[in-house]
Amino acid sequence: MPSAASDTRSSLGNFSRRLRDSCCDLRTQRDTSSSLTWLFRYAFPALVVSAASVLLVLRFAVAPQVKAYVEDARLNSFALAVTQASFPAYNISASVALTVRNLNGAMAITYTRPLVATFLFHDRRLYNVTVADEGHRHKPLKRELYLLHTGGKVPYVLDAAAAEEFEKQNATGVFEVEMRLSGAITIGLGNIRGLELTCPLTLQRPEPGPDVVVFHEVECEPDKPKKIIF
Repeated sequence: MPSAASDTRSSLGNFSRRLRDSCCDLRTQRDTSSSLTWLFRYAFPALVVSAASVLLVLRFAVAPQVKAYVEDARLNSFALAVTQASFPAYNISASVALTVRNLNGAMAITYTRPLVATFLFHDRRLYNVTVADEGHRHKPLKRELYLLHTGGKVPYVLDAAAAEEFEKQNATGVFEVEMRLSGAITIGLGNIRGLELTCPLTLQRPEPGPDVVVFHEVECEPDKPKKIIF
């Protein structure tokens, strides 16, 4: 039979093990509590600040930008229209090859308003052409080519000053026409920017014969919204 001394030693051993286990559990709890305290006090705020910084960069630093070029433009006709009204009216027919490029190398641009090309002569609107529809997605660094055509059966009205300028340019056969691009684009997290570009075009009336009028590429320049007289 086990002696009383053996029972005592066994009881002391069990108590000692339980005491060590309790100490280990307390240390583990303290270590876990310390880790959680450090996490919420230092790591979590740092992550929040980092995430906020990324959002700010996407929101403000990454600006949607495009470049536009008129690679070719042909004037088919620009002449006085037949009308019974007391004011002069004109018909214009032209073709324009327009290239638009997304300058961002990582993110696509989305048009939040249609991209519209407005043709002007002496600040008078001649014609509107939709270049890209609302919701169109322009991939990073991609160039998109658009072939625009103006003209139709509806005559376009010029005021007296514009009519006088038309007579001067008509005598030379070379017309100064402005094409304005307007719309709105977005990139990233709702970073929307209005788009206003002006493309000055020097268009020469085609002369009879086989000769082709050479057109030199024009880069469209950023501009402020412009009041257009209709």
